[in-house]
Amino acid sequence: MQISVALWSHPRSLSTAFERSFIERGDFAVFHEAFSYVYYVHEERTDIPHKRVDPSQPRTYPEIKRMMETARLTRPVFHKDFPYHALDHLLADPDYLRGQVNTFLIRNPAAAVPSHLAVHPDVTREALGYAQLWELFQQVRELTGTVPVVIDADRLLADPYRVMARYCERVGITFVPDALRWSPGPRPEWTSWEGWHRDVMASTGLTRRRDPGRPRQAAPSPPHTQDLIDYCRPYYQALLGFDSTHLEEVTA
Repeated sequence: MQISVALWSHPRSLSTAFERSFIERGDFAVFHEAFSYVYYVHEERTDIPHKRVDPSQPRTYPEIKRMMETARLTRPVFHKDFPYHALDHLLADPDYLRGQVNTFLIRNPAAAVPSHLAVHPDVTREALGYAQLWELFQQVRELTGTVPVVIDADRLLADPYRVMARYCERVGITFVPDALRWSPGPRPEWTSWEGWHRDVMASTGLTRRRDPGRPRQAAPSPPHTQDLIDYCRPYYQALLGFDSTHLEEVTA
């Protein structure tokens, strides 16, 4: 069976741009938020904007896991997801977690929360995803006896070459520098949630967006924005303490 690399994150963390680099590699089967169908479609725990249900997509936790495990028989697998989509199932399935490489991507809630509210003004604390990300991190650490790889989005954008090289080294896969850049446009992997990914669809790589024109006028923040940021911050800070990107330097 081939390697499976899981990127666990929270919404608005640049995880889709990270995933886009794995699509560009061409050697991995890539699954985009497959467990979202458990949370939003099969179990219908809440609703979400910009949802386009694919009738061919598996919807239960066992079916989705089986889909990805079958793909591993012939190709390496990369899947990125948010733990809150299926946290109870994941915590009850230690063999699945032990059987893959679990990695974690985080972003400062001062940036991620306003970005989330701009797309989903009625987002709940649960769907912000930080608390569940920290819970899954602790579970994986306990199950494996090792500290999982943690990447901070700001450090990724500041030095994508070094951070991705370090990530690939830690995960045990070949670093492909050319995968840090790509042609803009939609991807079939994103069809169900395309409305959430306009920024990455307009991007050309893992770089900070540079707008040569006038800066965009920021929309007013909802009054509870700071409360949500404050709620997420302790989980972000806890995970940041395990960030892998500032350790040994990677030689180009």
